[in-house]
Amino acid sequence: MEKTLTVIVPTYNMERLLQRCLESLVINDKEMMTLLEVLVIIDGATDRSSDIAHEYETLHPETFRVIDKENGNYGSCINRGLEEAKGRYVKILDADDSFNTESLVKLIDTLNNTEADLVITNYCICSCDSENTERKAFQIPANVTLTAKDLAPLGPHMAMHAVTYKTENLRNIGYHQTEKISYTDQEWIFKPMTTVSTFIYVDTDLYQYTVGREGQTMDIKAMARNMYHNVIVMRNMVDTYNATSCSSDIFGYLRGRLECYMEYIYSLYLFHTQQMDVEPLICFDKELKQLCPPLYRHVGTLKAGKLPFVRLWRLFYYKNDHGINDFFRYRRYRLWCR
Repeated sequence: MEKTLTVIVPTYNMERLLQRCLESLVINDKEMMTLLEVLVIIDGATDRSSDIAHEYETLHPETFRVIDKENGNYGSCINRGLEEAKGRYVKILDADDSFNTESLVKLIDTLNNTEADLVITNYCICSCDSENTERKAFQIPANVTLTAKDLAPLGPHMAMHAVTYKTENLRNIGYHQTEKISYTDQEWIFKPMTTVSTFIYVDTDLYQYTVGREGQTMDIKAMARNMYHNVIVMRNMVDTYNATSCSSDIFGYLRGRLECYMEYIYSLYLFHTQQMDVEPLICFDKELKQLCPPLYRHVGTLKAGKLPFVRLWRLFYYKNDHGINDFFRYRRYRLWCR
């Protein structure tokens, strides 16, 4: 039977949470279960992740398939999954997260009755050490076919947790996610959007995104070590933005998404420079002036409180000074509250 949806599960040393993740993909309706393909990509894990995944493959061979490979980081798992995917649509689920199973059934049912390039669903941000949950929904019409002009305003609000793409669209553009580094999920909600002509919003809370886990790539200690990975991703996105030939609506989405990401990375760097090596950002910023002057000018308008902190940083000749650093840090709350 043709698969409707492929779920790619990148997995590295996640034995503690992997069972929860995979169990959320087990649908009681056997016919619906056969429409689902789950590719668990074991990225050179050294714990019991592979054993756990193979247990699900044994129990549900019509749905689960385990691919053991050498470590290549997140992007390599996505690339391998796309090579192997048999579903008409494809979605990513990180191994420390889960789906709402009822919402998964609703998504598959929608996919069976559409030819849209993209399907958007809600997601919830769940704290691993408490019951606090923040729901992320979209203020757009649900269950109707929308066009690229409706996508453009969503750029600043999009996250990888929300998107399900038509698989052939990604293959047609030869989509390849950067390997050997972290934070490439930003690429997943960038270049593939250039293939979108139509999309549907399903108002259901599908993705359960877990935050606050020790060792998570979003942990500030991990980010301090690997912050330059974000600069590489940002540069790749600028290259895509410069090279893209698409409708003005999609171009508007890309611009909004890129501006939002750049604001996040610049502010994170400049408010934590005691912990992070700012040199990669300096090199990028100098290069950005030549690569894309409009984006360079936009970054210069970013403010902490009433102060254009990036423009001041440039005027100080990119000085990594703790006094300037603290001056910005006291005003950072204005950025986070936007």
